[in-house]
Amino acid sequence: MPRRRRKCLDPAAQINQYGRVLEPELRAEDLLSGPRGRELCARLAALAPPRAGVLLVPVPGPAGARPPAEAEPPGQDDEEQPPPLPPDRDDPLAVIPALADVAADAGYWGGLPAADPLGHPDVIAELRPVAARLAGSAGCRWWWSGLDRGTQRYVQWTARQPAPELGSAAETLRAADAEAGEDERRMSHDRHLPAGSGVNGAWWTCPSVLSTTRRLGRLGAVLLAGQEDGFGDTDAVVWPLAVAGTARVLEVDGPQAWQRLVAAYPRPATATYRHTWAWTGWDGEWLVPRWPAVARDWDGVHLSVAGYLSTAGRALPAGTARTLLAGWNPDETYWLTDVLTPCGQARAWHNHDRTPLGWQEVTATA
Repeated sequence: MPRRRRKCLDPAAQINQYGRVLEPELRAEDLLSGPRGRELCARLAALAPPRAGVLLVPVPGPAGARPPAEAEPPGQDDEEQPPPLPPDRDDPLAVIPALADVAADAGYWGGLPAADPLGHPDVIAELRPVAARLAGSAGCRWWWSGLDRGTQRYVQWTARQPAPELGSAAETLRAADAEAGEDERRMSHDRHLPAGSGVNGAWWTCPSVLSTTRRLGRLGAVLLAGQEDGFGDTDAVVWPLAVAGTARVLEVDGPQAWQRLVAAYPRPATATYRHTWAWTGWDGEWLVPRWPAVARDWDGVHLSVAGYLSTAGRALPAGTARTLLAGWNPDETYWLTDVLTPCGQARAWHNHDRTPLGWQEVTATA
């Protein structure tokens, strides 16, 4: 009698890592599938207002009505003109200013449920040529790449952060998980209130551990250009860190990868996020990753640029619940275990004009 194959119960195996298909058409659809990607395309096409809150702008009128005037696509006279993009499409830094502005203007709290004007089918059709040009650009190809192990940099914002402390990831995760559990119990007292009318809790879903981004060209670290919920820092120290060759890194390259992560390591968090995320229109259960559990199988979690643009800000199904990626930044890797070591000299950087690419290296730091 043939032996019955045993079912795999390993959550890490169930996440089912896969290589991205890199055809430009599919890359373009990646960019259009998420609110951050659509906003990036709209900014480059001069459709989106240069301010926060694009996701929270109500769309008046019945379902299927045209979006409001500020999101109206260009007229037919503009159709023959190529979408406005930076002139050097082969430069990896060419679109960084627009990408940084999208991250800096992201918001995940307050407001009422509202349709995304950039999600209207007619607007998406107008944005598709911009997405196609980005997807076919040599300078944007790295957006779909995995962790660049040889160029990882930690950014220390000198006005408000100490030097990086390595060697305490497990303790930090345990403490943060215990605090999150206590917050969930405390905020459950507001479960009887209508969504959005109680006290707001956390809005982010990133772990409270050290994170890195890659060095990119003349930019000391991608994070320098801009980040979600930033403070407008103009001084930083950039620390080069080496990643252990044995480090297991989970790639979040799109919504499905985040959904698989949450499904494999769920932490119920409805009371914490229900009022903060009422703007999504979802009033059911919320799930987020339980990071100490993730750390048993993975040393780091990397969010690619394409993963950020297609995933951040979306209330995604997680079984009968929902989940949301928030507080992460493009190309950011959070390190759940102690697999980093210093390599090379830390360098001080200063932003001389408060623009995403206005950073210049100042001097070596001891």
